[in-house]
Amino acid sequence: MNKVLRILLRVVHYLWVTIKTIFLLYAVLFSLAGTAGLYLGYRYATTPIRQVKYLCDHNPAATAYMARYRATLNPGDTLVQVFVPFDSISRNLREAVVAAEDDGFYTHPGFDIEAMLAALEYNRAAGGIKRGASTISQQLAKNLFLTNEKTFERKYKELGYTLLLEKYLGKKRILELYLNYAQWGKTVFGCEAASRRYFKKSCRNLSREESARLAAVLSMPNKTTPLNTGTSFMGQRIAVIANNLYLHRQIDDSGYTRLTGARPPGKDSSEFDSADSGDEGDTLH
Repeated sequence: MNKVLRILLRVVHYLWVTIKTIFLLYAVLFSLAGTAGLYLGYRYATTPIRQVKYLCDHNPAATAYMARYRATLNPGDTLVQVFVPFDSISRNLREAVVAAEDDGFYTHPGFDIEAMLAALEYNRAAGGIKRGASTISQQLAKNLFLTNEKTFERKYKELGYTLLLEKYLGKKRILELYLNYAQWGKTVFGCEAASRRYFKKSCRNLSREESARLAAVLSMPNKTTPLNTGTSFMGQRIAVIANNLYLHRQIDDSGYTRLTGARPPGKDSSEFDSADSGDEGDTLH
């Protein structure tokens, strides 16, 4: 009987030691997993902040979009991109690009609610996604860091990066980066490379008309160039640019007519002819 009792006690002791060991291992593994999870969560949450802050003082060699796009080119094709600082970019081009791509750039916090609602209503009526409402900040966020996937996750990330760009970089730096990394042709990225390719001059010397033509092709850089001046697409885009510039008093009556070949909106012929004969200026600054 005593022998049986001793065996039972050994079994119970063995089971107790085994259970304690299992619980101890579980606790250690749970602690390690929790620590790893917290670390990974911290890294996941703070990586975008570090990426954006880095851009305060550094210019990327390429954007995420450029890296993906390069992989689709033929072996003989080479991307051309030259960075130039903000003050070396023609004011004409800066204003034309904002007028073409994001007329509310200087007033919204990175995303334009009114434009998003208008695009949503337009797409609902059209029965599909025909129009977007991405701001310059959103476009830059997507091109710098993200993919072209049409998923909610990508849109959430885009919104997060957009808010970080606005917070840490500000409008001037955002526009500087956008102009330097936007696509302007099959292998042309950035306003300096585009200006030299199409107009044989530095972008600091672009005229109002040249700037409008460059800005007009940003929505279809692989399908047209600023030299295709006679297309309906170019005419429509330049009309949008001219209207926005005119509404913000960045061009006057004669400047509007030089861009579009038409009278400014709301001007009758006699009023327009009188104003045009006495004013040959381009801007109201």
